[in-house]
Amino acid sequence: MTIEIKGERGESILYDGASVTMFRHDGMEEVARNPASTYRETRVKAKKMKKKDTEQRYDVLLACSTIFSLTIGESEKPKLDHLVAELEARE
Repeated sequence: MTIEIKGERGESILYDGASVTMFRHDGMEEVARNPASTYRETRVKAKKMKKKDTEQRYDVLLACSTIFSLTIGESEKPKLDHLVAELEARE
């Protein structure tokens, strides 16, 4: 099973069942790869909305051996919830 969460600035986090990988530049550059077994925690903070008609955004910190950081839109939140559930089930 593969889960990919796309950030707003061209970054993404990819989980393939064995590792968690961070990419930049729309998947062109791998920044870090950590075994899924090193997962520690996830923190999600809703960003304050300036306009009522824009999509809710979230700042995400995913801690493994490396701390991954990205900002996602509301449409990516279910994928993030699924990823966190998968990682927590491994513990």
